[in-house]
Amino acid sequence: MAIAIRPVVSPALAGCCTIFSVFGVVILVAFGLFYGAHVEALTGSEEDPTDPDAVSRACYVAAAIYAGFIGFCGLQMVVHQRYPRGVQLS
Repeated sequence: MAIAIRPVVSPALAGCCTIFSVFGVVILVAFGLFYGAHVEALTGSEEDPTDPDAVSRACYVAAAIYAGFIGFCGLQMVVHQRYPRGVQLS
């Protein structure tokens, strides 16, 4: 029994969301690694966060949220490939 899945967002929006989310995951994971390693450029001054480990965890949580968007928007791109162009989806 096949499940009828309809697209929620347009193909262009799904592609754009996927690309930006990939960049977001890469950048946030890098910041999480840097804050977790207590890199002096990010944690050395008095205006920087007092708990870099908490900042690191927050970056990882945000990266996981972006990864969820990669999954959702990637699936939307796959769903759009199943429907031919010009088909009314309402």
